[in-house]
Amino acid sequence: MVNYRNRHHAELERYRQEFYAHNRAALRLVANNILEANRAKEQQRHASFEQNSIGHLSVSTAYYTVSDSSKRCWEEDTVVNYSTINEFDYSDIQPNTDDYFNEISEEPIRRKRTAGDDPLRVWHSDAELFLEEFICLEGRGSDTRDTCFCGSDESPLYRCRDCHGTELVCRQCVLHTHQWQLFHRIEYWNGSFFQRTSLKSLGLRIQLRHRSCLFPTTTVRPKTAATFRALEYFQILSFESKSSALEFYHTIVHLTDNTGIHIPKDHYESLLRMMREWRFLKQMKQFGQGHHPESMTATQPGACAVLCPACPHPRKNLPDEWVNAPPESKFLYALFVAINANFRLARRNVSSDTVDPGLNHGYTFFVEETAFKSFLNLHGHIIQEFTWKSTCSSHNAVNMADTKASRGLAATGAGTIDCAQHNFKQPNSVGDLQKGESMLSASTLQVINISYDIACQWSKKLWTRMSAFPQQYHLDHNSKTITFLVPKFHLPAHVLSCQTTYSFNFIKGVRRTDSEAPECGWADINPVATSTREMGPGSRRDTLDDHFNDWNWKKVCLMESLNLHRDLNEFEAALDPTQLASWKRNIEAWESDHSQPNPFELKVTILQAVTQASVRLALSKAESDEMECGTIMALHDDVSPSMLISSGLELEDQQRRLEFEGHKIGQHATDSQQATLLQRINSLRRCIDTWSRVQLLYMPCVSRLRSSDNIAMELKVHNINLLLPSAIPTSLPCEHRLLEFKWVLREAQANDALNDIHNVVNLKYHLYKHKDAFIQGQRANTRATGVINNADNQIDTLAAKYNAARDALIKLAPRLQKDNEWQLTLKPLDRTKDAVPLTQDDGTTVGQQRVSWIWKTPGVSNNAEYGLQDSHRWEEEVQLLNEERRRVLAFFEWQALWWEAQSSQRAFGSPEAAEGTAAYAHRQASLRRRLASHFKLMWEGI
Repeated sequence: MVNYRNRHHAELERYRQEFYAHNRAALRLVANNILEANRAKEQQRHASFEQNSIGHLSVSTAYYTVSDSSKRCWEEDTVVNYSTINEFDYSDIQPNTDDYFNEISEEPIRRKRTAGDDPLRVWHSDAELFLEEFICLEGRGSDTRDTCFCGSDESPLYRCRDCHGTELVCRQCVLHTHQWQLFHRIEYWNGSFFQRTSLKSLGLRIQLRHRSCLFPTTTVRPKTAATFRALEYFQILSFESKSSALEFYHTIVHLTDNTGIHIPKDHYESLLRMMREWRFLKQMKQFGQGHHPESMTATQPGACAVLCPACPHPRKNLPDEWVNAPPESKFLYALFVAINANFRLARRNVSSDTVDPGLNHGYTFFVEETAFKSFLNLHGHIIQEFTWKSTCSSHNAVNMADTKASRGLAATGAGTIDCAQHNFKQPNSVGDLQKGESMLSASTLQVINISYDIACQWSKKLWTRMSAFPQQYHLDHNSKTITFLVPKFHLPAHVLSCQTTYSFNFIKGVRRTDSEAPECGWADINPVATSTREMGPGSRRDTLDDHFNDWNWKKVCLMESLNLHRDLNEFEAALDPTQLASWKRNIEAWESDHSQPNPFELKVTILQAVTQASVRLALSKAESDEMECGTIMALHDDVSPSMLISSGLELEDQQRRLEFEGHKIGQHATDSQQATLLQRINSLRRCIDTWSRVQLLYMPCVSRLRSSDNIAMELKVHNINLLLPSAIPTSLPCEHRLLEFKWVLREAQANDALNDIHNVVNLKYHLYKHKDAFIQGQRANTRATGVINNADNQIDTLAAKYNAARDALIKLAPRLQKDNEWQLTLKPLDRTKDAVPLTQDDGTTVGQQRVSWIWKTPGVSNNAEYGLQDSHRWEEEVQLLNEERRRVLAFFEWQALWWEAQSSQRAFGSPEAAEGTAAYAHRQASLRRRLASHFKLMWEGI
């Protein structure tokens, strides 16, 4: 111990020496900096940048002396005395480490607030200065020269609103510096204010050269053009803000003239046409169609859609042996798709494909329109032959499929198929709905459909419906594993059998998928629906295709974010091992073959806990046997020992209810309410009086604790202490048999209270759901709230009953020499945290919620299968995340190699075109490899 203290003291002294050494160095540095700043007489450096007549920048530096700061600083003659530090005697320090460490505050030191913490308040004090500078810009300011920088005789009267700086120059300098800045706005000083003019009126004439980055409105004698920058700006702006072309066009008009006096010529139609052509050309370029030997004429359906790099793509990002993967690993190479429809993407019956043809002919997401409508015309009658009403909940998508309002609409909406895992639109997966959410349209999109809001109905007769179509539209479902599921958010609206059969939580190999990807995509595209609703068919398809591609590309750039055993163990601990093993066998059998009985459907029979009724029955049978044998020890003709304890528990329960009723009516009760309550009090008081007399026969020791007139003198009946066996002090004798009776009855009472809590908690939960969904109006809401409050009060009463029973068990356990095993089942109950529904609407999903212990006790929970399935889904999630990360990197490498191969695919007649083609291909390959390197770096250590 002495060696330890000496070693610890030595280490502590070394740390202190280092501390004071650093402290001395810091003091010297601060002092030197302050003295140097004072010697510089508070001078500040200011750099100025000026542009000469030919556009070159010049830099000048000046030093200004500022006033002394109001803050305290050291004077020049300040002397720092280090002698006291250097001469400090460290040997006097005692090794009292407790006092030393107590001086270190564990509380973090709060940073002092500075002006930077509230910049708006600071700026507001300077707003007057900003306003003054704004007004100064309306005049010439300090630039009142008579001659220009170039030395010409012309007066410097011109300035540019778009160039950096506000210097005035002459007309020749303006023309010279704007030879390549053709669209800047020029002003000139007319003697009173700056007036708008143009480069054309000043005499600027240009000769357009090739590749000037101007996009013509027409190829026949073009007179109007837009800059590439303007078209690209609007394209990105429409992606981010969903602004329409009309809003963008009027923005440019108002920037040109915000008074309406000189309205520019209307070029809105030209802008619409140029944007459609711009979108199409950018799409062809970005997907390598300009590199194909046959150019755009060889574009295949869906070839211009951004693909999901994390989804499985044979010959792109899957290993060679994926086809022969063992059954337990096949889920790693499964494709997850989700079907949905959006009725906000409707289109009015304006224009036609003849007047407004699309430039995309099935190249991205929308199916090729001519073939699609031809199919509907030939086979649309089949949908009428297979119409049926929903056997699940009342789904409008099924029951009202033919009644959706379609007057004046060419398309009532759009149906899509998305990647259910990563929220990507699938190529050739978007089609217009002709009337309602037609399940025929969804069937003809030629992809494997897995998740659908109404999959329970849509999957019915699917193969029969498919057999009525031509052979090229058939899906070889016999050789594939096709599983129909319902998205998690929509699943609670289905009947109970659907909630187990079509749940992602119970199907093997589907990981932690929620399949609500289409809903997220609709949130992004819905703001565009206002403008696309009025478009012609071709313009609408091209616009939506472009937005869908941008959505997919953003998902690619965010792909780096690809990033419950405890509950299961607690469930299993509360179950009978034989039944648990049987459940696991049933689950494994159902996962292998869905024709087997579904183990997740609720059964009527459940594991029962000990209840008061069963205990009373067992005690009555035991007393009956004792009476037949003549061994019963009854001291009263009508009340046996077990009846005494059971009746006492009932009286205790009545006391709690009566106390609650007294608080409920409050101080302003009516005469009728007071009379009813007083009658119940008198009746209970008489019952307690009668029961207490019998109690003295079996428990004479209570006479020492209660005088004969205590009951009569007690003012509040619920405060009368019944002195049941658990309330008897251990110093007083009590018959062991009565203690045993009290134990089993209290244990049963606690179980009954828990069961009642489960029922009322579930009732309250469904009352809330019903109120939110169906109750409207103040009167109805007030009544519904009253019912919910009553349920909440019942939970409070039952929680008090449970806690009272548990407290009694805690007192009885030592006297009966009981172990603590019973406390593993009957745990302390927190009214707020524990008495909650099994499914909580707090924003967390089913797989992420923490289940209260009250649902894990015997007789109240048959959900061990759910915990097991949650555990399996999380294990699959981990495996699939690792596989998807590998697939993303492999997909980027495949794309990089593909782009490199495109660099020399096409033979051009000019070296310029060949060089541009190769440069673009290599740039795209480099981009994919940089993305892969970035993602790989982000995923290190995961």
